[in-house]
Amino acid sequence: MSSESERPDPARAGLDPARLARVTDRFRAQQRRGVFPGGQLVVRRRGVLALDEAVGVARGFRPEESEAAVPFTPETRGGLFSAGKPLVAIAIAQLESRGHLEVAAPVARYWPEFAQHGKADITVLDVLTHRSGLGLGQIEKDWRHYGDWAGVIARIEAAAPSFARGTLAYQPMGFGWILGELIRRVTGSPVERYLEEDVLGPAGLTDLRLGVPREEIPSLARSYWLDEAPPSLGGVVMDDFELAQNSVEQLTAVLPGAGTVGTARAIARFYDWLLAGTPGRSGAPQIDAAVLAPYIRRQVFGMDKTIGVPIAIGRGFGMGWLPPHPYGWWRTGRCFGHAGNFSTLAWADPTTGCSVAIVTNGNRSPQKLVGRFAPLGSAVRAACV
Repeated sequence: MSSESERPDPARAGLDPARLARVTDRFRAQQRRGVFPGGQLVVRRRGVLALDEAVGVARGFRPEESEAAVPFTPETRGGLFSAGKPLVAIAIAQLESRGHLEVAAPVARYWPEFAQHGKADITVLDVLTHRSGLGLGQIEKDWRHYGDWAGVIARIEAAAPSFARGTLAYQPMGFGWILGELIRRVTGSPVERYLEEDVLGPAGLTDLRLGVPREEIPSLARSYWLDEAPPSLGGVVMDDFELAQNSVEQLTAVLPGAGTVGTARAIARFYDWLLAGTPGRSGAPQIDAAVLAPYIRRQVFGMDKTIGVPIAIGRGFGMGWLPPHPYGWWRTGRCFGHAGNFSTLAWADPTTGCSVAIVTNGNRSPQKLVGRFAPLGSAVRAACV
């Protein structure tokens, strides 16, 4: 993959420079209007960097932070949150491709203790497609104990389903914990090590991590909630949102479902790598194309019990559709990616060959995601020549 030293070259990427400049203008206009304090926007196409923009403030946005405002640069790392879910999904796809794991099998085949309290029939595929029926809301709210992996896993083993198996109910955190423990059981390596050594490292994607050491936290962008009403998900009001999102407990924990740290450059290169066929160091695919296909194509569509809106998903990826979607105003059905919190979005568009990452530190209600992201996605598509 390309290095951080590459320079944007819209023409070589096959994008119209003037139209691409409008994408930058819209992104900067959003920041000036106060949609977010700061952020990054990266566009790649077929292995070429086309746009690499950063604007605004990464930290020091609020007076009570007692620190000077720190500019958001292209190198500023921050939490990507659930936009990192596809990383653990791709790790599962690689194990499937290598014959080490069957996604149609019950989770309990690899993790026997998981079977307790009515979970014996839940399959790996159920988890990948958010149809396990496990809510795990009480565990997910307890962010002060996220760093205790063994404790979290023991609580998941003791949990009972909230819905019938097969019910579409998005798992903000449980998705990553369950798949991460599966990876540990199958490979013998903690999920963060397996991702680093067996997936991201061979792909040249060394700047995406699950959590950071405590001493690195002051260098990260802070996450802000900007709407008056506190956020809610699945009926649970998150009135301690900023406290949790910026806490030592959360930022240092291994959270495969919501704890990836990186930049827009890094997550855009991840999607570029997927569109290129997952080449490893030798150039050969790390994941067989037939295995990868259902991960990045629609598998499930319906009204989600957790979020309360219709969603289309593959296996660990959010899919676009015909009507307006955060990926663009119309006809995004082939796009695949994921949002992070209420502030970040990254996706690939196989139709145009583009990979797009929008990483900001401004969170607003999920109902506003389409309005802020779709104009950018559609403008990128319009710039393709």
